[in-house]
Amino acid sequence: MREWFACREGAGRRTIGTTMARIAVISDIHGNLIAFDRVLADVSKRGVDMMVCLGDIVGYGPDPKECLDIARQSCRTIVAGNHERAVVRPILAENWNPLARAGVEHARTQLTSADMEAIEQMPATFTCEDKVFGVHDSPIPSDHGMNYLRTRADAATAFRWVDHSVALIGHTHVPACFATIADPQFTTAASEVEAFQVARRLLGTAQENRGAFVSSAIFDLPKFGRAIVNPGSVGQPRDGDNRASYAILDLEALTVEFRRVAYDIVRARQRCDSAVLPSAAASRLALGA
Repeated sequence: MREWFACREGAGRRTIGTTMARIAVISDIHGNLIAFDRVLADVSKRGVDMMVCLGDIVGYGPDPKECLDIARQSCRTIVAGNHERAVVRPILAENWNPLARAGVEHARTQLTSADMEAIEQMPATFTCEDKVFGVHDSPIPSDHGMNYLRTRADAATAFRWVDHSVALIGHTHVPACFATIADPQFTTAASEVEAFQVARRLLGTAQENRGAFVSSAIFDLPKFGRAIVNPGSVGQPRDGDNRASYAILDLEALTVEFRRVAYDIVRARQRCDSAVLPSAAASRLALGA
């Protein structure tokens, strides 16, 4: 990775001033060290200038500390995800499903006080000059209620809060790309939003590619409009493809490349079993769901 400039922090947001062009974007690692290692190996071959993480490094998976340590060493910035927030404030997970709560409880047994302090210091958002905005779940403020951004209608609402060229989000564990067709001040209708068929391009169908899933798909971003990009999940994909997912944003070429990376799911499941996590934490890895 090439050299980057220093960043400054303030009021829960981190601002990155840099001349970077290619940004590796990762999210939702969820303690899956085996998947994370393979993604990092792939990133190292792609000529990126920097890497950013959109949160949820911990939770669900067996190796939260190792993943947190590596992410802090490898990423230019990390925003806090809901699982990071729950690890330092367990009351936030009180109404979560048993699988999610178990992941938080496991992470709390693995992380040190220094790790907890590092999580407390994670910003909620980051910006790269006037080009890129990053947040874990949605550009929409949390007091407006919606934090899962899945559909064109969701994106149309979210674009009201996007004043950067690209907004990076995670949280859904599904790779996605939405863009304004034109460049209105505020997009308010789903008809004004284009939803790129990311999963369709990556997966195709068994008949089309005879089960041999392609490893990447590249989409052109609007030159004058805005885009919302979700890189999918490194450690727990939920789009029917069990390979790790991440994205590369190229600000010079105005493209986003979604990449899928195969990893040893059998070993990852064994790690879950060794950590005495609920069986669903292991079984869902093979399903990509």
